[in-house]
Amino acid sequence: MKMALTRALGTAALLTTWSTQALAAEQTTLNVLYSNGYVLKPVMEQIAHDFEAAHPDAKIVYSDVRNYDDMAELTLRAAITGDMPDVAFQGTSFIPLFANRDLVVPIDGFIKAEPSWGSLGYYSSMTSITSAGGKTYGIPFAIAVPVIYYNASLVKAAAGDPDHLPDTWAEIVDLAKRINAPSVGIYFDYGTTANWTFVSMIQAQGGQMMKDGKIAFDGDEGMNALKVLESIGKAGMVDMARDQAKQAFASGTLGIFVTSSSDIQKYEREADGKFDIKVMPFPMPNPHGMVPAGGNAVVMHTKDPAEQAIAWEFIKFATGPTAQTEMVKEASYLPSNRIAVESDKHLKGYYKDHPNLQVPVQLLPNVGPFFSFPGENSVKITKVIRDQLQAVLTLKRKPEDAMKQMSESVMVLLP
Repeated sequence: MKMALTRALGTAALLTTWSTQALAAEQTTLNVLYSNGYVLKPVMEQIAHDFEAAHPDAKIVYSDVRNYDDMAELTLRAAITGDMPDVAFQGTSFIPLFANRDLVVPIDGFIKAEPSWGSLGYYSSMTSITSAGGKTYGIPFAIAVPVIYYNASLVKAAAGDPDHLPDTWAEIVDLAKRINAPSVGIYFDYGTTANWTFVSMIQAQGGQMMKDGKIAFDGDEGMNALKVLESIGKAGMVDMARDQAKQAFASGTLGIFVTSSSDIQKYEREADGKFDIKVMPFPMPNPHGMVPAGGNAVVMHTKDPAEQAIAWEFIKFATGPTAQTEMVKEASYLPSNRIAVESDKHLKGYYKDHPNLQVPVQLLPNVGPFFSFPGENSVKITKVIRDQLQAVLTLKRKPEDAMKQMSESVMVLLP
């Protein structure tokens, strides 16, 4: 009897081993790349856990880098070495670059074949954010827009009203001049990926960076933007690294911070008990203007059909209402899923309790694609523009001279 039981247990153990091996053999591993782990890592780990629980045939293996620029460089190198990720949460500004090099897979066929696409809850503008050359290359996961952060305590000390904050650049700069802060009254984050905040200023006026294959940022909208930056420089902005500006605001030594909405809750947590934070929308001089969607979108790099099938399920899962709700609560990005925003089960009540987070949601109707210069020199063009923005903000160059230098240099670098 004991021998029979031993044999039975041995057979059961062997079957369990075979079953485990068979499951492992049937599993599809997705190598997934993302960035900004300082805010997104807990969300990414939760999404992987939940997705694997719902899809036993899938295994998610993450790699992460510091920011979107680093991720783009890593992806381009991986395309040469043959070590591309299967899926990535790429910065929205880089999608046209990857599309032009055939490094991302169009998902139009997957959308067309999806029987429940219309009921998944995506805002109609979401696929336009990830479009290039008439094709769709991903679904936004975490959207950011530029906003204006205020240290309410410093605003009060400057005789300002935190409940009635300015919403035009002239009024913002006027308040900044009155703020007496240890670091500075105002900081304009000009070092963002692909000159995001500068592009936003132009497009918020209804302008464009390029039109009919030629530069268009040298028009009135571009000059107005540079003059605003000059006024910010005259208001006393101190040129510092982006991370230094973040630390200054979090520590309460910076009055007004023009930067991404993606860190709202991070700053609120860091300021808790020390000072109040107020968030205002990015100024929109033209009601029909728009701001480019920063943040990232989930894209498919793998060309393997079996991996693509699992990748599509992962993309839908990560951009579904449950995962989007987790992302918003952990970070401060805008969701791409309307169900997540409007459902009582998800974020509707949460937004009521977190009014600062509601501010960028108001800009969703004015959110559009992230402009990217065409050709091989897009990264060089970004640096050319950034250098001129810095020169204007530090009052080393007049707006007219900076625009002339910027325009001439960009035209040389365009294809």
